[in-house]
Amino acid sequence: MKLSKTISALTAAVAMVVSASAFAADTVTLRFANVTNQPSIDAAQVLMDVAAKESNGRLVIKHFPNNMLGDDRVVTESTMMGDIDMVQTLPSVLASMIPDLYVWDAPFLFESADEAWKCMDGELGHAINSQVERRGLKYLAAVENGFRHYTNSKVPVKVPADVKGQKLRVIESEIQLAQWKNWGANPTPMAFTEVLSALQQGTIDAQENPLSIIDSNKLYEVQKYVSLTGHQFSPHILYINKGIYDSLDKELQQALDKAVIAYRDAQRARAVELNALSVKKFEDAGTTVVEVSPEEKEVWRKQAVDGGIYELVKKKMDNPQYLDKILNKDY
Repeated sequence: MKLSKTISALTAAVAMVVSASAFAADTVTLRFANVTNQPSIDAAQVLMDVAAKESNGRLVIKHFPNNMLGDDRVVTESTMMGDIDMVQTLPSVLASMIPDLYVWDAPFLFESADEAWKCMDGELGHAINSQVERRGLKYLAAVENGFRHYTNSKVPVKVPADVKGQKLRVIESEIQLAQWKNWGANPTPMAFTEVLSALQQGTIDAQENPLSIIDSNKLYEVQKYVSLTGHQFSPHILYINKGIYDSLDKELQQALDKAVIAYRDAQRARAVELNALSVKKFEDAGTTVVEVSPEEKEVWRKQAVDGGIYELVKKKMDNPQYLDKILNKDY
């Protein structure tokens, strides 16, 4: 009797272990490496909530914001290898492997965010961004890093002549270096983590970034002027390791797809909201926000054309006709 009870107890215990293992195997956790971008951080809860709801709790997304798992290049490479499941990053990180992604480094492609999303969400944008599949990634969505703007403490910049000789921090990019030299600045590659102190110490005169970055990193506190040049629309791209996505069952893939769309829409809407709040915050802090007219933006664009910047971009691309299509608004 005692033996029978012992066997029954062991059988029940084994059944519980098997049942727990089956449940654990049925639940998938994805690690999401996110950037230092407030709209993306705020919208991440939508991604997690919709994924959980649409999968009946089977799909769990763990959010790691503010480059907690490494800088853009590190987390992108880690996602390619499958050490991280999902990543939001700058497309320029992958451009050396996917040359058509250089197209997003070209200046003055879009006059508004709505134009940018029409391109990104359409066939042309998908054709460009989905090329990452040959490098082990799956393209999920494009979200907003934002239009890049020029800040400095010397003059209210409106046209290229105003930046002549200014030491400007840029990312390590042949296109960015050529572009700013063409416009008359003295571009200096520098890690973003060094920008605030470099501005404070006068090592550099200026920097350029989207409003959300200027705001969240308090760059406006050490700059007298924020000029709304909008010289480049800078997207962030959301990717997942392709092998990991393909390993998900259909229900989980559909849940993730719905969560991504909800995240994309929430992130873009939050970006619009925060951009407006940022401008007011800058003005309230005593920073001069400089409006740049369409005619003044055309001066920048024409100088980029005459200086061969668009030709440089096309030379680096596998399909240079993509840039022509965007410039002609054929998307």
